[in-house]
Parts: sequence; C-alpha cells; structure tokens
Amino acid sequence: MRYLLIFLTLFFMGGPSAYAGQDDPRLDPLFARLQSTTDPREAAQIQERIWDLWMYSEKEDLNALMKQGTFALGARDFELALESFNALIALAPDLAEAWNKRATLFFLMEDYKASVADVKKTLALEPRHFGAIVGMGLIYDVLGDQAAALEAFRRGLKVNPHMPNIRKKSEQLARELKERNI
Repeated sequence: MRYLLIFLTLFFMGGPSAYAGQDDPRLDPLFARLQSTTDPREAAQIQERIWDLWMYSEKEDLNALMKQGTFALGARDFELALESFNALIALAPDLAEAWNKRATLFFLMEDYKASVADVKKTLALEPRHFGAIVGMGLIYDVLGDQAAALEAFRRGLKVNPHMPNIRKKSEQLARELKERNI
C-alpha cells in the first residue's frame, strides 16, 4: 500500500510534465531582493518563498511525489524517499529540486558519490540553488576537503548572504586553513 501513490502516478500520468521550479519568472526578483535586503526577517521570508517555488509543480502528481519523498526523508524512511524521488526525476527530469532532494537523501545515506552527482545536476539546472551549493560544501567537509568546502560555502553565500550558520562555518574553516598554512 505504501507504494500505491508512486504506482498510480507512474501509471496514470498524462502528457508532458509541467512544473514551475527553477524556471518560475518570480525567482529573479526574489534573488535580487535577497541580495539587497539587510532585514533578517525579510531574508527568511524570501528564502521560504524561493524554496516554495522550487518545490512547486503545476501537476499535482509531481507535488504529491515531492511531498511524499520529503516526508519520508524527514521520517528517515530512506527506501520510500528514494522511490519517491526516483519517480519524480523520471517524470520531471528538469526539475532541479527533485535532484536536490535526492542528493540530500544520498548524503544522509552516506553515499557521497551519488550525492555529488545529484548536486551537480541540480546546479546545472539551477546555478543559484544555494541549498545545493552549500550541500556540496557539506559533502566536501565530511570528506575532509576543507578548502573545497570553504569555496562552496563562500559561493553559496554570494548567492544567499543570509545563512548565518554557513557564514560561521566558513569563517571557522578559513581560520583552520590559515592556521595550517602558517
């Protein structure tokens, strides 16, 4: 029964996939405002709106798979999450957030090679995806490549300067790298 939604989605899907995602025209002004605002509350609202747009599809079957996969990921039901995101990618291979969610899943499963591959696909589709950029930094950090992690975090902060935990982590990595090179 738990795989019924995936089966029904694949069996009854009709026509080409329609989604907003990274192609939504509302994203450009949101990214511009994210760069210019100095108000943390406004920045948080903008980030939330960007994430909403990345996750939104005009097709309810795609939205259902995204919700199912995201819920399963949060519940650490990795098998269902993987099936959901695989189905979502099969139906909408140009939806950057589908790849990003699966990259997150692979990271949590400690399959870093697969996670990197999906992050790269995410960024090919949406170069401004600050979540994926920072995700790449987290992968590099886990793998012990602090210089690459720092570079990714700094790149993410250029896109979205309102990530205080990433700013703090990048400052920490910069200090550690500087200390090693002295």
